[in-house]
Amino acid sequence: MVRKKYNFGKDEAWHLLKRYYIVDIIFGFFVILYSIRLYSHVSIAAVPVPDAAHYLLNAQSWLYGTPIVATYRPPLISWIIASIWAFTGENWIIIKYIWPLFTLGAVILLYLLIRRYKGSPFALGVSVLTMLNPQIFFWSTQILTENLALFFLILFVYLIKTEKEVYWLLAGAALGLTFASRYSIFPQALAIFVIECIIRKNIKFTTKTIIGVVSIIALTVLSIYLKTNSFVGAPEHDTHFTFLLSSYYLTNSINIWGIAFLLVPIAFVFKRTYTDKFNYTFIIWFIVGLLFWSANERIHYARYIIQFIPAVYFLAILTIENIVKMNLDHLANVFPQQYIRKMIQRYFKN
Repeated sequence: MVRKKYNFGKDEAWHLLKRYYIVDIIFGFFVILYSIRLYSHVSIAAVPVPDAAHYLLNAQSWLYGTPIVATYRPPLISWIIASIWAFTGENWIIIKYIWPLFTLGAVILLYLLIRRYKGSPFALGVSVLTMLNPQIFFWSTQILTENLALFFLILFVYLIKTEKEVYWLLAGAALGLTFASRYSIFPQALAIFVIECIIRKNIKFTTKTIIGVVSIIALTVLSIYLKTNSFVGAPEHDTHFTFLLSSYYLTNSINIWGIAFLLVPIAFVFKRTYTDKFNYTFIIWFIVGLLFWSANERIHYARYIIQFIPAVYFLAILTIENIVKMNLDHLANVFPQQYIRKMIQRYFKN
């Protein structure tokens, strides 16, 4: 979106500051407060949760060349921990204070991504709702793959939305790292990539991204195979899927996402939702994420929907935007004054 240039006077300068920067300042202030609260909860953790202990033990295995304890666990989290320990020595306390940075980084990337295409107020709404979600907050205080996978998934979306070719290979690498951080999130990321390929119809974009993702996935699988003589993506009892979708996530939608979820179905009613191709990324993100976890016969936990929480809140805020724009269009047609109509349309455009 190219911003319109203004002839700066006192009022015009304040208008531009108000429109483009005040919201950024509010977001930055909110991130600071959120960080303080997040780390206050991290500081009281006395021992790692059982799943985190497995990742820490796997990190020891990668660091010292001993057999891996849990071979079905994705390796990226253990590689990162082992890399840190190589410089700091084994201390899980260091890791627990580093890990929330992935959540903070994910939220900042999400804000910058949406701000670029939908504006600061829209980005603020989605980002703040994402941070305030209890699932995001609690699991960000643990040494687990939830926030790590969320970071690389949002990084992937951020990179594929750029027009610079130099970032397309990096986007593929981010997609591969999403796989390495949490295997079950890869279908969501892959669906986003497919829809982006369909929208762009750019062979060079598709080729470079595929090269990046195949390289990282091949390296991940090969590393695990050389270490364990096998590759296990998940325990067999966790990989049973059915066409009879579970109603768990819809039944518990208010508890998981809050009342904002009630706005999500309304977004699909408006024609405006389908006129902006940027929206398709979040639509497919939400649909594939919800269907994937609902189709699993055995696993139904609220924590597993963390990676598509941003898509839920995006559609909720999109509903509010569509309603506001619909009413403004009506007002603009009612007012006879041409300058009032132009003022309203200019301010709320995009």
